[in-house]
Amino acid sequence: MPGVLEGVRVVDVSSGIAGAVATMVLADHGADVMKIEPPGGDPMRAYGGSVVWHRNKRSAVVDLEEAADRDRFRSLLTTADVLLHSFPHGTMERWGLGYDDLSRGLPSLVYTSITGYVRGTAAQDRPAIDLLVQARSGQQYEQPGWREGPIFLPRPLPSLGASFLLL
Repeated sequence: MPGVLEGVRVVDVSSGIAGAVATMVLADHGADVMKIEPPGGDPMRAYGGSVVWHRNKRSAVVDLEEAADRDRFRSLLTTADVLLHSFPHGTMERWGLGYDDLSRGLPSLVYTSITGYVRGTAAQDRPAIDLLVQARSGQQYEQPGWREGPIFLPRPLPSLGASFLLL
C-alpha cells in the first residue's frame, strides 16, 4: 500500500537529529527523501541512532562550498517538492540558495529550515546544539537528578520537538 506522501520528493541538506527525524517520518509515509551530505559524510552518522534516522533515504555527496556542486544541487532541486536545511542564518543566502534566490525559479518548492533560535532575534546566530538549547531554555535546571546543578536530559527533547514542528 503506497504511503500518503508517495510522489513527494524531499531534498534534505540538514545535519543533526531534528532534520534526520523529520525526514525519517516523511520517508516512512512514502516520500522520496534524498539526503545530501558534505564530503566525508554527515558527522551525525557516528551516532548509533543515525541507522534509524536515515532509513528509507537515498544519499549523495555534494560540497555546497563549491560552485560546481551548487549548480548540481540547483539541478536536483528542479525535481524536488521540499527542501530542508539546518544551516546557520545567512549560509544558504551566501551560497545563492536562500528562499529569495530559489523561489524565483522554483515557485512551488516548499523551503523549510530547522534552526535553534528564531531568525531576526539576538539569539539567531547561536549554535543549535541540543545540550545548549536545553541549558538556555532552563530544561537542565528543571530536570530532577541526584546532585545539585544542571542535569542533561536523557533524550534530545529540543531536537525532537523541532523535528515535529517541521511536520
